Amino acid sequence: MNKRHNILIIDDDKLMCVSLKGLLEENGYHVYVVSGSDAAVHILEKHEVDLILFDLRLQDVSEISLINKIKEASSDAIILVMIDQNKIKAVINTLCLETVDYILKPFDPDYLKKTIEKALYKQQLEASLKKTLIDKEIISNINKTIATSLDIRESFSTVCGELKKVIPFDRACIIISNEQGHWFQVFALTKTYNFSEIGEGESFPMSGSLLEEIIKTGEPVIVNDTKKVRFWTDKVLYKEGIHSRCGFPLTYKGKVLGAIAFGSEKVNSFNEQCNYYLWQIAPQLAIALENTKLFNRIKASEERYKTLFNHAADSMVMIDLHGKILTINQREEEIIGYKMEELLGKYVYDFLPETSKKLVAELLALAVNSKVPTTEIEVISKHQQILVMELDMTVVKEEGNILYLLAHFRDITKRKNLETELKEEKKKLDNIVSEIGADLFVINRDNKICWANKRLIEHHPLGKDIVNHTCFDTYCHLQSPPVDCPSIKVFETGKINQIERVIYNHHKKKFCNVISSPIFDKDGKVVQVLELIQDITNKKQVEEKQKKLQQQLIHSDRLISIGRLAAGVAHEINTPLAILSGMIQGFLERNNSFTKENVKEFKTMQKVTKRIEKTVDSLLELSHFEGNEQPKPVHINELIKNTVALIIEQFTAKDKNIVLRLSSSLPKISGFAEQLQQVFMNLLINADDATERGDTISITTVQKDKKMITISFKDTGEGISEDHLSKVFDPFFTTKEVGKGTGLGLSITYGIIERHHGTICVKSKVGRGTTFDINLPIDFGKVTVDG
Repeated sequence: MNKRHNILIIDDDKLMCVSLKGLLEENGYHVYVVSGSDAAVHILEKHEVDLILFDLRLQDVSEISLINKIKEASSDAIILVMIDQNKIKAVINTLCLETVDYILKPFDPDYLKKTIEKALYKQQLEASLKKTLIDKEIISNINKTIATSLDIRESFSTVCGELKKVIPFDRACIIISNEQGHWFQVFALTKTYNFSEIGEGESFPMSGSLLEEIIKTGEPVIVNDTKKVRFWTDKVLYKEGIHSRCGFPLTYKGKVLGAIAFGSEKVNSFNEQCNYYLWQIAPQLAIALENTKLFNRIKASEERYKTLFNHAADSMVMIDLHGKILTINQREEEIIGYKMEELLGKYVYDFLPETSKKLVAELLALAVNSKVPTTEIEVISKHQQILVMELDMTVVKEEGNILYLLAHFRDITKRKNLETELKEEKKKLDNIVSEIGADLFVINRDNKICWANKRLIEHHPLGKDIVNHTCFDTYCHLQSPPVDCPSIKVFETGKINQIERVIYNHHKKKFCNVISSPIFDKDGKVVQVLELIQDITNKKQVEEKQKKLQQQLIHSDRLISIGRLAAGVAHEINTPLAILSGMIQGFLERNNSFTKENVKEFKTMQKVTKRIEKTVDSLLELSHFEGNEQPKPVHINELIKNTVALIIEQFTAKDKNIVLRLSSSLPKISGFAEQLQQVFMNLLINADDATERGDTISITTVQKDKKMITISFKDTGEGISEDHLSKVFDPFFTTKEVGKGTGLGLSITYGIIERHHGTICVKSKVGRGTTFDINLPIDFGKVTVDG
C-alpha cells in the first residue's frame, strides 16, 4: 500500500486555499492549510510534510525569509512555489531551484496534479538514492573494519555502532558452536544494559537454542516476541528486557560456524530488511571469525613455543649462517653461565675450544642443504669449565629463504662422567665375574637366558648364541624345566634358593651347586633370576672316594675283629664237635644194636653236625690265610669257565642263562686260583638265588688299563633295595630264608678280593638286576697276611 503524502498549503487567499485543499484531498493527499509563516513553521515542527505549496508574490523580503525558514524546519520537504508568469525571471534569480520548484499561475487542476506527482516522485527517488548511498557507506565501513581486524572481538563494538544506523537493537553478539556441537559460546558481545546471564566467553547447552535452529536450517531466524519462548534462551533474555530477537548464520566454506544475533527491548523490531543488511556483511564476518580463531591458535601456539623455548630442559640458541648468536633461552644462561646480553651479537665460536670450532663450522655449512647428525662437541663455560654437549641443528625457512638456524645443545657432561665411571665399574665387574670360577647367567620368566658371563660363553658349545635359549635346554640338556627347578621357586617365592643338582650330558654325570637369586623391578616383582652354577663334580668324586675308603676301612676293621672272633669260636667248637661226630659215627656203625628209629635219629644228628662243621669251616676261611703261600699266574677266563662248568647244570635245569663275554686279550694275573674260584662260585650262587626262570647272568672280563683288569657279574634278577645295598658285604647279613644261607659268602668274597689288593663294588636297582664289579691288579707281588 502506497504511503499517503502530507501537503502544506501556505496562502493568505482563503478561497484559493479551500479550492486547492479540496482538489488535493480528492486525489488522496492529506492537506494542511496556513496563511502565515509562524503557523507554517509550527505545522512543520509538529508533522512530517512531504510537499509545500507556497503562493509567492515577491511583494517583500519576508516571503524569501519564510522559504529559508521552511528549509530549516523541513529540509526533506519539496517546496513548490506558485508564481505568476511575469515574475518567473525574478524567482529564478532569487531562489535556488535545486531545492525549490515552481508552478505558473494560472494553472488547471490536471497540470497541478501532474506537477505535484512529479515533484513527489522525484523526492522519493532522491530519498531512496540517498538511503542507498548511506547504506552502502555503512556496509562498506563495516566490511573495512572487519577486514582490518585480526581479532573480531576487538572491533565488534565498532561494527555494531555502524549497524545501529540501519538495524535497531539493544544487544548484539556473535555465538559459535564447539567442535562436538553440544555447546555454544558467546564469542563477542555488546549491549546497552549491564547485567546478562548469557555473558561473553561463557558456554551454554546447544539443545533448544537459537543457534541450534540456525545451524540446522542454515537460514536466518526472527523471534518477534520472546515472551512466547520459542527457544530456552528467549526466556533468559526476556528477563533481561529483550522482547524480540533475530539471528543470521555465519557460513564459511559451506559450514555454519555460528551466528550474529541481535536483541531489542521492543517487540517486532526485526524484519526482512535487517536480513538484507546482514546478508552483505555475513560472509566477511564469517571469514573474520575463522581468521580470529586461526589467529588465536597461532597466538597460542606462539606463546607455547616461547614458553617451550625459554623453559626447555636443554640449551637453545638461534644463530645465523655465520654463527652469530641472535637469541638464547633461559637454559643456555644457566648452563654456560653468561647472560643473554653478554651473548647477543657474539659468535658461537667464541665459546668453543679449537677442537670444536672447525667441527661446528663444518656443521653450519652442512646444515644449509642437508640434515645435520647429532654431534658431540665441547663448550667453554663462563667459569672456563669444559662442558660436553650434544649438538643438533635445525634450519628454519620461510618461502625457501633461510631465516635462522636453531642450535640445540644438550649438556651431557654428567652423563659422560657417569659413562666413564660405569665403564670402569663394568670392567672391574667383568673381571670379577670372569674370574669367579663359576657359570653365571640371567634368565627371565620364560626360562630364556638374557645374559651370560664370559666364562660360560667361552666354555659352552653355543658360545654367544646361548643368549635367548632356554636354560633347561642349553644347560641342563632337558626338553622341559625339571620339577625341582630352582629358578621357578625363586620366581614364586622371591627368595634366594640353593641346591645341589646332578646334570647328565651324553651319559656323563656332573654335580653342580646352584644358587638362584631374584632380580626385582621397581614394583618389587621378580622379573629375572641370577643363577650361579659351580661345578662340584671333582669335589663330589673326592668325597665319594673318601666315603668309600672310610667304609672299606670300617669294613676291614670289622672283618678283622670278626675273623679273630670266628677263629676263636671255631677252635672252641671244633674239639667237642669232633668228639660228637666220632661218637655218632660209632653209633651208626653199630646200627644192629639200635632200633630203626634210633638209627634215624643218629643220622639226623650226623647231618646237623656236618652243617656245623661247614659253618665252622666258613668261619675259619674268613679268618685264616696261609702266611707263606705265594701268588701264582692265574688265567681268569679259564678259571671262570671251570667254575661255570661246575654249576651250569643247576642253572640249565632252572631255565636260567649264563652268558660269557670274556676278553680274548685278557692277561694272566698274580693270585690264588682256589680263592678266586670261591669268589666266582659265591657270586654265581648269589645270582642263582636272586633270579627266576628266564633270567640271564652275564660275566664280562676286560683289561681296564696296563695295571688292572675288571670282572663283572651282572644278573637280571629282582635286585637289591637301597637299604640293604650298603650291608651286603657285612658278615652274617642275609635276606635269604632261614636255613638257606649263613650270610658269610659275600663277606668271604670281599676278604679274598681285598687280599688280592683289589676292589669289589655292587650296583643294583630293584626289579632290574644287580651288577658286581671286581677290579684286580695284574701283578701285586708276594702277599703276606697274618691269619
